[in-house]
Amino acid sequence: MIIEIEIGIIALAAIVLVAFFVPLLIQLRKTVEQSERLIKEATGTTQVLTRVASDVREATERAKVLGQAMGAIGDTVNQIHGAIRTKAVSLVLNATGLVAGVRAAVHVLGKGRRWNHPDGGSGREI
Repeated sequence: MIIEIEIGIIALAAIVLVAFFVPLLIQLRKTVEQSERLIKEATGTTQVLTRVASDVREATERAKVLGQAMGAIGDTVNQIHGAIRTKAVSLVLNATGLVAGVRAAVHVLGKGRRWNHPDGGSGREI
């Protein structure tokens, strides 16, 4: 009878172990499946992030080129502005000199046509 009790205890222990391990194995299988899905999603996310990083790199390079081009345009505009300013100053100085020359010529020619007496009388024509 002791052997039967021992066999009964062993059988009961085996049933308890099976009752414990079956849900544990089922949960372990679910965890593995979820882990596989998570790894796939993480891989997809990593690929997307890699593409985004590549796009950001390309956009940064384009922005760098655009910035350099804008800087070159700014330099050209400054050079043109300086040249125009120099030419404008030269033109104003030349025009001022021309106007002064014309005034002097008119003044001299106007005086040359009339001769004023030192006594203040009216002049006579030359």
